[in-house]
Amino acid sequence: MAKLLLGTAVVLFACLELGSAFRLVCYFTSWAQYRPGAGKYKLDDLDPCLCTHLIYAFAGMKDNQITNLDANDLTLYHKFNSIKNKNENLKTLLSIGGWNFGTQKFSAMVSTSENRQIFINSVIKFLRGYGFDGLDIDWEYPGTQDKHLFTMLAQEMVAAFEAEAKGTGKSRMLLSAAVPAGMAIIEMGYEVPQLGQYLDFFNVMTYDYHGSGSIVTGENSPLFPLPNNNRYTNIHFNVNFTMNYWRIQGAPSEKLNIGFATYGHTFKLTSSDTGIGAPSGGPGPPGPYTRATGTLAYYEICTMLKTGTSEWDAPQMVPYGYKGDVWVGYDNERSFADKAEWLTKNNFGGAMVWTLAMDDFSGAFCKQGPYPLIGALHTKLGISTGCVPSKTTLPPAVPPTHASSGGGSSGGSGFCAGKANGIYADPKDKSKFYQCVDGVTYQKPCPAGLVFNSSCACCNWPH
Repeated sequence: MAKLLLGTAVVLFACLELGSAFRLVCYFTSWAQYRPGAGKYKLDDLDPCLCTHLIYAFAGMKDNQITNLDANDLTLYHKFNSIKNKNENLKTLLSIGGWNFGTQKFSAMVSTSENRQIFINSVIKFLRGYGFDGLDIDWEYPGTQDKHLFTMLAQEMVAAFEAEAKGTGKSRMLLSAAVPAGMAIIEMGYEVPQLGQYLDFFNVMTYDYHGSGSIVTGENSPLFPLPNNNRYTNIHFNVNFTMNYWRIQGAPSEKLNIGFATYGHTFKLTSSDTGIGAPSGGPGPPGPYTRATGTLAYYEICTMLKTGTSEWDAPQMVPYGYKGDVWVGYDNERSFADKAEWLTKNNFGGAMVWTLAMDDFSGAFCKQGPYPLIGALHTKLGISTGCVPSKTTLPPAVPPTHASSGGGSSGGSGFCAGKANGIYADPKDKSKFYQCVDGVTYQKPCPAGLVFNSSCACCNWPH
């Protein structure tokens, strides 16, 4: 019987045996290691039990061959893939491209069969050499002239992956693509039905619908549009429209992953209006850790809203907040859980998260345990990986009950006073346990019928 990991919800008995039918694909961004202080994200912060697929961003290209971008990528690749030692069901992919990569090298590579073959051969050698399970193509974005060539690349790459797997006896490597939310870009650059035959899954970037360059405030990733009579809405700029559009165009539902953003876009208010569509004078200031104008990581948003105001945008099913003259449209645990429920009801394949490093990965900022946003997805999607738990455990989908609060690990009050960060059995109740984060006590229940087992730091069957 598979063990049920900490923080997962009660799922059907069969799911404990078979695992979730949904994917939870999470992007690891290598540059987050260079953020200052508590914002620095390292591979040691990554929980191997959290996601079903991990994607390392980004690789580059030189002379039509895949290559590393950062000086220490080659070292990190090995460490990144060693995480699978703690979760035998985990799959890892390497993503090539990204927003800053541009299109020129992709276009040149797909332009001839010779160039495509050079690229494909380099990919197979590179991925196998470093222990990856597949490739993610983040081409932003193919143009009309590249539309069919991109399909040919996918077709030829999958054929090469299949031949390599047959020749070596290994599992076939995976192929995915990060794809846009905009209808015009989709129509221009993708042969959707054909790609649906070759890609293992599509990572749909259902966010950045309303950026900080706008003259009015707006949500980053709304599930639904505002009412049609609202002059600030666009019926195409929401998750519901985008995902159904990809499906109507011919992408198989089970191969479509809905994008979830662990960051928000900020705006500078220029009037007393603090609602959706309020006048904006441009992007808000950069956060102290992510240091990007107009963008805040979720943990930076938590800090901002401790002394600010948060509102629920009911029509679009996402929150927004403001403090002084800074306004932010973002997602929280509630909106992640609502979107995940919508995902399951509409039979999509899974969720994609951009990024691990912008959730409250340490639990130090939002005081809801580590990875509160991705933890909400993990719970709602019924992910049951059966992996060996890491030192970082999964949070619940809702803020846990605070038994006490306090300062650092040497202080605090209540159960966790003076205790190091970690998981502890509740000495009075076998069906509960404590999670200590910097002296703060989080009391959490095991799912019904399970008890806490100190030997694995997990909830398990009593026998």
